[in-house]
Amino acid sequence: MRNRILLFTLALLCAVGVSNTFAAAGGPDAFGYTWKDSNEPGGPAYVWNSIVGAPGATQVNGLTDDNAVAFINFGWDFHYYWTDHNQFKLGSNGWVGFNNIGNIASCFPLIPTQGGAGDNFLAPFMSDLIYTSNSAAVNPAEVWWWSNNTDSLIIEWSQVPWWVTGSPDFIGSNTFQLILSGQDSSITFMYNDTDVANWTNNGGCNADMEIGIENITGNIGLEVANEAIPADMYAVKFYYPATVTFQVPDATPAWNANSDNAGQFFISGANASPQSMNTNIANVGNANITNNIAVAGDIRLPGAGAAFWTSASALPTGLNFGANSTLTFPSQVTFTTADHYSYKVTTTNSQDINPSNNQNTVELVATPCIGDTMNLTYSSAAQPDGAVSWSGGANNEGTGVYIVPVAYPATINNVDVWIADSGQDPGVHDSYGIAIYDDSGIPGALLDSASAPANSSTEQGWSRVRMSGTATITSGGWYVAWFQSGANVSLGTETQAPISRRTFEILSGAWSPYRQSTVNDFMISANISVTCPAVPISVKDEMNVTLNLRAVPNPTSGATSLRYELPVLGDVKMSVVNIFGQTVFSKTEVGVTAGTHTLNLDAQNWAGGLYFVNMETTAGNMTTKLVVNH
Repeated sequence: MRNRILLFTLALLCAVGVSNTFAAAGGPDAFGYTWKDSNEPGGPAYVWNSIVGAPGATQVNGLTDDNAVAFINFGWDFHYYWTDHNQFKLGSNGWVGFNNIGNIASCFPLIPTQGGAGDNFLAPFMSDLIYTSNSAAVNPAEVWWWSNNTDSLIIEWSQVPWWVTGSPDFIGSNTFQLILSGQDSSITFMYNDTDVANWTNNGGCNADMEIGIENITGNIGLEVANEAIPADMYAVKFYYPATVTFQVPDATPAWNANSDNAGQFFISGANASPQSMNTNIANVGNANITNNIAVAGDIRLPGAGAAFWTSASALPTGLNFGANSTLTFPSQVTFTTADHYSYKVTTTNSQDINPSNNQNTVELVATPCIGDTMNLTYSSAAQPDGAVSWSGGANNEGTGVYIVPVAYPATINNVDVWIADSGQDPGVHDSYGIAIYDDSGIPGALLDSASAPANSSTEQGWSRVRMSGTATITSGGWYVAWFQSGANVSLGTETQAPISRRTFEILSGAWSPYRQSTVNDFMISANISVTCPAVPISVKDEMNVTLNLRAVPNPTSGATSLRYELPVLGDVKMSVVNIFGQTVFSKTEVGVTAGTHTLNLDAQNWAGGLYFVNMETTAGNMTTKLVVNH
């Protein structure tokens, strides 16, 4: 585990206090799963058949340290708890998931843990493993998988060492297998050669080693062992219940706004247009829902007492288990104000016995499109509350975000990043680079790149990296990467909700969803060129002729006056946003008379740079620029 994640809450996430025992059998859990080991009468026999290099077996590429590879389809449906799965996601730390888990890394969750790093997974050897090396030493680790495309899947981890600090950054060797059988829906963990001598319980986590299974809701599972290493030539088998009495009708909002269930950008202000809000409702249980599923949506600012948009719909005839349905709410929403919003969908059904997954929230970012330019960032905080850096940092390690613009063609002109204090010499940092890729892969083709020399940025502040302007796309989105050249440079992170879930970690050049993607966003901002949607002609005329909004003086170092003309009696809302889409000033005046008016501002405490003044009235809208120089 090469991370050096500087989160203020890290110490709270990993508490001391563990068990260190192996039982011979266990269960049933609430669903009915049981397990036995090879030392128990009637338990599984230890029979080792290696698939490394075997005909039909495939080697898994892309595993490094603390990452996961994309879904692998194994060609048949495996029944796990009350759901069926035909693909798996492989994590470097000895786990296999059936959900799109971002990453599970130390400190590892106890089994079961609802709402942890991931649910719906198998943990044959969940511990801090590594597949690459930061030295000339050759790491022998390999992972292979084999399926007969009918009813058998084998995944083998061969000679996989533990991660350690130093050079080389690995030690020991572990060889083990995961076997799924469609004939009886059983799960077997097979241990050929495990390295007890070199394993270290660091005492700082509940689980440096965890073995077991966990269901899709995270609250049902079986833990075989915690903080204990299996012996050589040993097997554990999990048995599907002979009779399933645990019936689960389970409606859930599978995704909001987009099928990635992740952050999405919209245009705010004068160019904004009504937007339809979508959601997908799935029955992830094992029993049909036969009556009405009520679906409610709301959009609000985080911490706001009331939503500014609400709408309701329903699936009146219910939903069969395993089915899903995408619906569009009847009311549309227009984002008049630039900000970061939470879009929450809630399902209600009298038959649903699993309320833990009845809500889903995603981030919506509304940002102005002014002069055919936009600023796109998932960061909503004025200051970071943490930072990320990797101790390797050899120009192929860093972070990334996925950004989908609101119109095309679109070009990234420059990228802003918050360079945090690296924790070493203040004001001294290593060089870093920015790379932009298309989304033909994760990532796709390189479109543009630039670098920032060592000590060229102000720590604890935004720094701009100018791009060449070649990162143009006509569909899809970009992957924007921040690469560090050494350990002495950090990128700001924030935990302020809402969270985009669009973040990636890059280790030894391999991309995987960021291990803290559900609770952290990176402070990365893309400034793009795009053709702004047209404002209606009638509004343009009013804006240009009758409103006459201007700032005097402009530029200003502090005090300035916003002067405007109002042709008729009405309400006036004035707001000022920075280049990152963050609102720094907002005021609404009701019943303003027709004529010329002045609103005084004090920008003395604002950061120097470009701001946009947005004016919204019953007669029309107008935006002007304000430059602050200190």
